[in-house]
Amino acid sequence: MQNLEVILGQVVNYMISFGPLGGFVLVMIESFIPILPLGIIVGLNMLSFGNVFGFLLSYVATSTGCMLVFWFIRYFVKDKYINWFNDKNQVKIKKWMGKLSHMKFTTIAVLFALPITPSFFVNIAGGLSDISVKKYMTALLVGKPAMLLFYGYIAVSLADSFKDPRNLIKVVILVTITYIISKVIEKIVKVDV
Repeated sequence: MQNLEVILGQVVNYMISFGPLGGFVLVMIESFIPILPLGIIVGLNMLSFGNVFGFLLSYVATSTGCMLVFWFIRYFVKDKYINWFNDKNQVKIKKWMGKLSHMKFTTIAVLFALPITPSFFVNIAGGLSDISVKKYMTALLVGKPAMLLFYGYIAVSLADSFKDPRNLIKVVILVTITYIISKVIEKIVKVDV
């Protein structure tokens, strides 16, 4: 256990030596390479730069990364990828993308809030669909804080949460708060119109 504390201290010092830009870039890169452990990176940002600044840094970085993936897929891949499939599959894919395009704002926000949802795939699916940028970006900005709070403050994997019901309750509370906030924002911003 003492070795873990020493290693953690060294990693935090290493993160601090790169400054906030290093923490920002790490979180943003995770949006493109989903195998990187976002929870660990967010936790390290919060340890290195303080809870509030580390959280905000991670929030801005992950939101930026997600939007870059969305825009890349939307403007450089979307029209080209459909031709990779035969006619029968193209019809199925277009039907599925149509359903995704009409998904409720609150549903998308809750998807981003859930720690089990792979944001990378949501970003790709959003980019391939016809969902409006406004609706997608607003859902992203509303949903991401709950997921980051889970990683930054609860700091356990979702699998470990099943062993301790208190952590599951915290996830449910965060997702419920996200749902309520998304309902309020949906009425104010009118993103589903």
